[in-house]
Amino acid sequence: MAHRNTALRSAPKTPEDSQVTLAHIMSEHDTNLYGTIHGGVVMKLIDDAAAAAAGRHADGPAVTASVDRMTFLAPVRAGDLLSVHASLERAGRTSMTTVVRVTSERWNASGPVTEVATARLTFVAIDAEGRPKPIPPLVTPPTNP
Repeated sequence: MAHRNTALRSAPKTPEDSQVTLAHIMSEHDTNLYGTIHGGVVMKLIDDAAAAAAGRHADGPAVTASVDRMTFLAPVRAGDLLSVHASLERAGRTSMTTVVRVTSERWNASGPVTEVATARLTFVAIDAEGRPKPIPPLVTPPTNP
């Protein structure tokens, strides 16, 4: 018979409880043959931020189950400060969906901020044995009309 994790879920959390922003100055070591930042470098930062948000919500490890959507909107260049903003959109019993927004701006000047990518990833919370574990419900505060 398969083992079922019957642990109780903890208190509900809001998306703000687990949101994460990572910032990284991109360098020429991150560029591709076209002189822009390699998409795989941006994808790794997206996965890192999303995993941190998922882990915060789950109060422990969460692993990437799927990349549901990844959209590149504008190129990133060496010298850009890349900011990766991740938060929870949905929480099930053991899985959760994160949404990620990536922006860039020059590292040494104030100026326009450009949205360069968006993504949606699904994670599964795991226990010490690597089995799915229950996570807190996600509540969203009511909005004022």
